[in-house]
Amino acid sequence: MQDRTLDRMVNYAASIEYDDLPSEVVHQVKKLIIDSFGCGIRAYNSVPVKAARELASTYLCSKTATLLGTEIQSTPDLAAFVNGIMVRYLDFNDNYAGKSNAHPSDNIAPMIAVAEATGATGKDLITGIVLAYEIQSAWADTFRLKDGGPWDQAVYPTISTPLGAGKILGLNKKKLAEALRLSIVQGLPLLEARRGQISHWKACAVPNAGRNGIVSAFLAEKGLTGPPKIFEGEAGFFKAVANRCLHLEKLAMENGLNVPFRIMKSSIKRFPAGFFSQTAIEGALVTREILRISDTSDIKSVNIGTFDHGFSVMGRDLSRWRPTTRETADHSLPYVVSCALKFGSVQIGHFDSEVLVDKTLIELMDKTTVNIDPECQSAWPDSTLNKVTVTMKDGRSHTEVISHYLGHFIHPMSDGEIKDKFCKLTHGLLLAEQQEGFFNIIEGLEDLNDISEIFRNLLIQT
Repeated sequence: MQDRTLDRMVNYAASIEYDDLPSEVVHQVKKLIIDSFGCGIRAYNSVPVKAARELASTYLCSKTATLLGTEIQSTPDLAAFVNGIMVRYLDFNDNYAGKSNAHPSDNIAPMIAVAEATGATGKDLITGIVLAYEIQSAWADTFRLKDGGPWDQAVYPTISTPLGAGKILGLNKKKLAEALRLSIVQGLPLLEARRGQISHWKACAVPNAGRNGIVSAFLAEKGLTGPPKIFEGEAGFFKAVANRCLHLEKLAMENGLNVPFRIMKSSIKRFPAGFFSQTAIEGALVTREILRISDTSDIKSVNIGTFDHGFSVMGRDLSRWRPTTRETADHSLPYVVSCALKFGSVQIGHFDSEVLVDKTLIELMDKTTVNIDPECQSAWPDSTLNKVTVTMKDGRSHTEVISHYLGHFIHPMSDGEIKDKFCKLTHGLLLAEQQEGFFNIIEGLEDLNDISEIFRNLLIQT
């Protein structure tokens, strides 16, 4: 009844230790926590966050975790769910580009919740985060979800979260295997969450996978078992999700392999919009300056050349030309490029309901076309290359081609730029001394013995 894929991941999870992690990997974890929690704090008052927080506030247990931005304690799985929605809601958290797209910072909230609830150390937390990043990103490198069926990207955290959580819990190999089995057998999510006019569940799908992963790890700790051949069985993961057998790509440090941890290839977003649009927004901003656009009514046409992933997610469905929710708008190439051309920026407030119905934006979107460009397609996934061509009514035209936006791992943000992003996101919600206090705690994360200290400076000022 051997499942070689399961055994391989369990053995890998058991082998990773903090002392084996390079210093740059530990530093990267700190940068990503700062970025993720900045996104989370800014989403504090969003509708799905309020709903989830209200639910989580009614539950307590003997091992609790903190709801971000508050002093409220809840069960670790619900705390991970709430905090995960906060990190994800603005679509401003990090991204990993493999054969499929992933946001591996979705693992941060679950790992912190488990570590806080169980008295784990900062080193335990860092190790769990690095492990979860590596597992999720390796699966994104291994196969395209769309090739196997209508599965959401939350598929990946159903694998990474129970392993990361189980590592923090100190589970042995047998129980790590059960945590993984339990998470996968009941946690596979549908892609319909990101189709058409997108609902609140877009921000909840992956955090829910994290919640399930935590529960699975705790159940495994208590002795609950799952189906033995969860990957390679006749009705297992490979059959359901990929419709074929898969071989997971090589993992960092696996059997002494000297390759960088995938967390080092995680990219931080410059704009609160879908990852595929980051270079298109930059291209639109450059073009706006070059053509000296002050009135978008002077624009005759806009064309966005992109790659298959960008087209299918942000430029194929007609809803992307008439977004009625912020979830749809931040996944619309026509909308975010139109915002960049009209406003000279793309900000969180540009997704408010009154902006979505702005007549000049609608008129500009009607002048916008999106197509798959061969050069953009060949560059993916090493580059998120987009081409933006704007033609004016007076005959002037400019095409801007950008391959790596500021924040892409090839063109990374500095520590200062990431802190600046955090401060801008939390302005009006946290005091300056709170921001600085949070930075100091994260800077010394490896020496932290009480994970709840992370939240000490994050109490929102209301």
